[in-house]
Amino acid sequence: MFLNLYNQPIRVFLADITPDMEAMRDELRVILHRAGMEITDGGGATSGEALREKMQQTDCSVHLLGDTDIYTQGTEGGNSAAGCQYHAAKQLCRGDFKMFVWNPRGAGNTAPYINKIRRTIEENIIYIDKPSAIVFVEDIRNIMTVKQSVNQDTVESDIFFLYNDLDKDTAYDICTMLKDLQTVTKLGVSMTSEVDYNTYIHQQLAVSKIGVVYYNYAGDWAASFARQVWKDTGGDSAVTPLFVVGNIEHAKPEQLEIFKGIMECAIDEQMRIPLDIKMFLDKSNNQNK
Repeated sequence: MFLNLYNQPIRVFLADITPDMEAMRDELRVILHRAGMEITDGGGATSGEALREKMQQTDCSVHLLGDTDIYTQGTEGGNSAAGCQYHAAKQLCRGDFKMFVWNPRGAGNTAPYINKIRRTIEENIIYIDKPSAIVFVEDIRNIMTVKQSVNQDTVESDIFFLYNDLDKDTAYDICTMLKDLQTVTKLGVSMTSEVDYNTYIHQQLAVSKIGVVYYNYAGDWAASFARQVWKDTGGDSAVTPLFVVGNIEHAKPEQLEIFKGIMECAIDEQMRIPLDIKMFLDKSNNQNK
């Protein structure tokens, strides 16, 4: 099994601003774009229903706080585009929509209305006063990126074979040879994925006799990944033993040094790896008798 790990970009409604924040907004736009986010420009949009529909096509909105209070209802200038967008976004925050209120000057912004804004923060509204636009955008990403759990039925198997997508070609060949003698469930993993595999891996290992982490090119990934799986599934007390095996074509022995005394590992020629796995399976079966 290999999962499609494409993630939709975060869609951001970039709200209008007061004139003193124009340079900051321009900088933020560039960084949002470089971060791969889709930007809907809210410049000048004030119409109620049209504005709401425009915002509903995005995942979150971003509002910059400057020197002038145009956000608190009832104040002079409260009917400006920035003010209208601020209150429209608050109405949408009752669902999945999130609203980011950024005060980039932090303590340096002494405008008295800032405290009023902070006192009216509600659910799904995030107030951030970090000065760096880069850090602010990273905060947006971290909050908006919801890891999706893998919904996959578990299957009783002799071998649960895990590999990185970079190594899928050789992994497929090895699994094909293994299937002649044992039942195999395989999982391809991507380093850039936001998918949360933890629950599925834990459940599938529980119904497998052994787990195998294979790599060829992806040695650094395999070392970190295998150790994390080992910890998450009980370490030394885990029910299902883990075996880490590298393809000698690109695998390096030093990548496996962290596993000494923790779990078994090996580096071998691709044609011999199925035999190594079979020997580890037989050893595990004998220990469980």
